[in-house]
Amino acid sequence: MFSDEFIILLLISLIVIYWYDAMRAKEVARLASLQACNHSDVSFLDDTVSLKKIRLRRNVYGHLSIYREYQFDFSSDGYSRHHGSIIVHGRQISNVDLGVFRV
Repeated sequence: MFSDEFIILLLISLIVIYWYDAMRAKEVARLASLQACNHSDVSFLDDTVSLKKIRLRRNVYGHLSIYREYQFDFSSDGYSRHHGSIIVHGRQISNVDLGVFRV
C-alpha cells in the first residue's frame, strides 16, 4: 500500500514539524519571560527558559493542543536567584508566574 520511502519521509516530516513548533514555543516563552521580568523590574538570568513539562491538553475551545511549562531564573537584587514559570498552551501564553521574591 505505502512504500517504505513514503513512511520514512512522513516520519521525518513530522519530526521536523514538531521541532520547529518546539523552537517557536520556546522563543515565545523566552520573550514573554523577559518582558515579565522587565515589567517587574527584575533581572532575567541566563537569557533562557527550560522545558519542565509537556502534555496534550484541551484548550478553552475544547481542541487538543500541546501544553508546555517552562522555568526561568531571575534576580531581584543581583545576588539571589529565584525561579519563575511560564505556560504556553498551543500558540498562546496562559500564565507567567514570578512567585514571591524579595525586592
